Amino acid sequence: MSEDVYEEAVIDVVGPETLLCRPFIVKVARCQLLLPSISNFLEQDLLLSEISPEDLDFSTSFTLTSTSERRTKVSAFLLYFDTFFTSSNRPIPPSTQVNIVKETGVTLAELWPVGGKPAQKRRQSMGRDKERITSFSTGPSSTPTHWKQTLFMLREPFMVSEGSVINGVFYCKKNRTNTRELDVEIHYSIEENAESHPSDTIVQIFRVR
Repeated sequence: MSEDVYEEAVIDVVGPETLLCRPFIVKVARCQLLLPSISNFLEQDLLLSEISPEDLDFSTSFTLTSTSERRTKVSAFLLYFDTFFTSSNRPIPPSTQVNIVKETGVTLAELWPVGGKPAQKRRQSMGRDKERITSFSTGPSSTPTHWKQTLFMLREPFMVSEGSVINGVFYCKKNRTNTRELDVEIHYSIEENAESHPSDTIVQIFRVR
């Protein structure tokens, strides 16, 4: 019965206390690009207004550094997404932090114009750089959503301590027989401390339904 756990991604909710490192951005999807001056920064992003089905197959190198204060076993990689909105469609500054809503927190809804009605004019004092950015996270630090998180359970769990480094590549492509499913490959190696050599590269394949 356990074999399926290592071949298919698990969609579930985990708590923030299970995280052993800071998040790494695998991919950024944007609605449109309005500022040519930052085109180099967006080279690896997914531009939704111009994207083709072939562009949805991608690979991204990643580096994760453990923040665990004690030696701890890693049993899975975790994937989730954050979403940002602006009324002007201007690109979101890379340093923008997502809004984290706690279980006991209160979130106020904003009124957005619909049906062709003009948007409310922003006060002049707000300025271009002070535009309101609305966001939410589906990650474990925020209140759970129906998207939950995607867990990639590892056949070969490994130990980390503070400063341990995991280097790898995340491969994602559409399944050949079912375009609603994704095939994911994760290649990774571990450096448990500054004195140790990187481990052999480990490869694990998953299906995301």
